[in-house]
Amino acid sequence: MKSNNAAITLIALCLFSSPLWALSSDKDKPVEVEADSFNLDDAKKVTIYSGNVIITQGSMEIMADKMTIYGARGTTDKVIATGNPVKFKQQPDGKQGLIRGEAQRFEYLVSKDTLVLINKATLWQNGSTFSSDRITYDSKRSIVKAGDKNSTSKRVKITLQPAK
Repeated sequence: MKSNNAAITLIALCLFSSPLWALSSDKDKPVEVEADSFNLDDAKKVTIYSGNVIITQGSMEIMADKMTIYGARGTTDKVIATGNPVKFKQQPDGKQGLIRGEAQRFEYLVSKDTLVLINKATLWQNGSTFSSDRITYDSKRSIVKAGDKNSTSKRVKITLQPAK
């Protein structure tokens, strides 16, 4: 059971783009954004990318229908991405396999270093999967939570491939 918990934690940790889990060269790469439309409102400190949004930085790629970034230029407080679904992929350092994730909504709270995948959330790596209606990762405290016993969200489902 202990190795299963470690594998679950590893899959979840890898997804969330901490420099520890991403290719070490990713953080030094430029961020590139493509979208059908762009709207910057300096007064409200909101930037919105809409329509086939693709954001890349090194091996990391996020695809969404809409991405809203809250905060003044150069500082980001919160990022919300929505899609049908929002998709994420990234290659970590070492021999770990490509990490992929998707959900209907991603919320990243920058000051809390917390990413929340909401509605039909799934993570994949090396044939293993981790699914729930809600997956929360607090990278400051290295805490992963899935599901919510106080709601009607679907149960957490985990499939782990045997060690080779």
